[in-house]
Amino acid sequence: MLKRMLKSGFVLATVTVAAAGFMAVVSQPAQAASRPINCKIVLCAYPDCGYGYHTEIPPGQCCPICVADK
Repeated sequence: MLKRMLKSGFVLATVTVAAAGFMAVVSQPAQAASRPINCKIVLCAYPDCGYGYHTEIPPGQCCPICVADK
């Protein structure tokens, strides 16, 4: 009986720790959104803009996009 109780307690503790870890991972994207982007570690695909367009990097972003010439 004692063995069964210890085993049940171990399983409950393992599930509790796993759930806490999952919640920490799930809540990270909200925290990451408030941090600035480190563009040194971002790999961008540079677009091949057509005639009448040029590349421009939007504020707060790392990678360029095609925008129409003015």
